[in-house]
Amino acid sequence: MTDEELKQFKASLSITAVAQALGIEVVRGKCKCFYPQRHVHGDRTPSVSISEERGMFRCWVCDDVRGDVISLVQLCNGCSFVEALNWLKDTYPFLVPGKVNRPISESMAAALEDKFVERLAEPKPAKELISEDERKKVVLSFLKMLSPVDGTPAAAYLARRRIFKPIWDKMLLRTITDYDGLNRRLKETYSMEVLQYVGLFNDKGNLRYYKHPLIFPYLDSQMRASHFQARALERSTEPKELHLRGTVPFPYNVSALNQKMGWIYLCEGVVDTLTMLQQNIDAVGIPGVRSFKADWVPLFKNKNVVLCLDHDEAGRKGMEYLQGVFGNAGIRTIILGDGLENLPAGMKDGQDVNEWFGGRK
Repeated sequence: MTDEELKQFKASLSITAVAQALGIEVVRGKCKCFYPQRHVHGDRTPSVSISEERGMFRCWVCDDVRGDVISLVQLCNGCSFVEALNWLKDTYPFLVPGKVNRPISESMAAALEDKFVERLAEPKPAKELISEDERKKVVLSFLKMLSPVDGTPAAAYLARRRIFKPIWDKMLLRTITDYDGLNRRLKETYSMEVLQYVGLFNDKGNLRYYKHPLIFPYLDSQMRASHFQARALERSTEPKELHLRGTVPFPYNVSALNQKMGWIYLCEGVVDTLTMLQQNIDAVGIPGVRSFKADWVPLFKNKNVVLCLDHDEAGRKGMEYLQGVFGNAGIRTIILGDGLENLPAGMKDGQDVNEWFGGRK
């Protein structure tokens, strides 16, 4: 495996899913340290943070308990780097770059699908502050406090990108119009401990989305939202997007993955996905090149996939990698623009889908 293939392989792995496969109990991005004897009260309050976006973990007490997904396997299994890598390759063989494309077995597909369903409905661990159902209710309550985008700066932002009201309404897009009022209302409704546990508030005790007022709910097949992405409207704001803390549960617009025969367009980001939907094209989105997770593969059953990642070096490498992932699962892929009719000319270097269809920043 080359250095580039190793990077691709690690990027495809959900560090949370790997931790759970190792028998580690992860709740809201936290787990207990592997050396409880070093902690007061045996690390009763978990000290290890797991970052799904960065693919890293870190104990805030033990300086030597930190690293990436391979380090995690080494630590838990007490093995070498090579042994940890082999364990990951054996556990997730369909994600290994450079493997000969071959369909996964029915049993493997079923196991992946079962794992995905179980993750969406995990039972409540005893140490949770609130149950998963209660967490979802808090998120839904937050979303209900928001305003429709009509007539707001968020509407102007979307219109510049040629995404219009029918799509705003269909995907239940919302915006924060009164940050101070919303901040105060949430504090009056829930304890600070709950608001921080759910991920709505930062460590300083304020709502996280002051500079990210445009909210994209991640709707499940029944149009319910328990996760969302927040988007900045100012070009100078970094990062441009914030996800609700925790694991992204499924691709954006997952209801399009209906197990029926047909084509689906896989986009990089919510805005590009909305752009496709505006064109009456079935599409789903992933947060970025690094974010496609192994247990999402069964969702694409019976679909042919058009890869629509950004037309830059990272996007091209990502599409090449995803062709291997889907190919190993027996799923056909093509890259956007290859042999398709009734679409604009080929994407220019550096373009994304929204720019391709005439959207402006």
